[in-house]
Amino acid sequence: MTTMADRLYRPQAEVVFNHALPGGHGRMRLLVGELAALARPGHFVHLQCDPSLTLPRPFSLLDADPDNGTVDLFYRIVGRGTEFMAAWRAGERTTLLMPVGRCFASSPPGADILLIAGGAGMAPLHFLARRLGMPCTFLWGIETELPMELPFACRLASRAAFPGRFQGFVTELAARHVTPNTYIYACGPHPMLQAVSRLGPSGQVSLEERMACGFGGCAACVAPIRDPQTTSGWQYRKICSDGPVFSIGEVAWEHDAPPH
Repeated sequence: MTTMADRLYRPQAEVVFNHALPGGHGRMRLLVGELAALARPGHFVHLQCDPSLTLPRPFSLLDADPDNGTVDLFYRIVGRGTEFMAAWRAGERTTLLMPVGRCFASSPPGADILLIAGGAGMAPLHFLARRLGMPCTFLWGIETELPMELPFACRLASRAAFPGRFQGFVTELAARHVTPNTYIYACGPHPMLQAVSRLGPSGQVSLEERMACGFGGCAACVAPIRDPQTTSGWQYRKICSDGPVFSIGEVAWEHDAPPH
């Protein structure tokens, strides 16, 4: 797989726009200059949301435009950090760390690509779909009103009775699309990714986790990853620096406890 960028940068970023979206979501564009050219699907930024908060917050990249030097974030307002973010206006500045993490690797030649997103986990898969340059099936489990239209075909799933959506878990919908030639990319809540691992095909998952430093120094964000060199057959690895992207088979799901 692609490794973490050789260098991390901590630029001052300027807000280009910050749009409120339905369902308590937001989409923000940040001007980061030449660093936008380093962004790859699966990378995230570690963003300083407010001086009153000790820790930055991680956000997967929704898109990047190297020509204009911008990156886009998609977020849901769920705590103090995102509440501060939602109030930002064009021209305001913040500090972030980028490009962080191990990004998605290429799929096997000739595979049928299936993208499975849950909630705000749509962001890195949106970026991936924009960069793939090949047909893929995109499924999005979203339990609110639709935050934004996607620039490609997408099938929605929800346990609520939203018109036009598959009624049930997105992984139940995904099971109808799985064939022996399927290759999966997935990002979303912990239970969804565990369910994805039971679908069978190979692929990659981007793990979501709370983070502290964002660059592997504190070991606050870990996941059980298989390691045949150890006695137990697995060990904890840091999601921020060793991930967030892992192959489905790398994750020792039987030892993986839900985040707290």
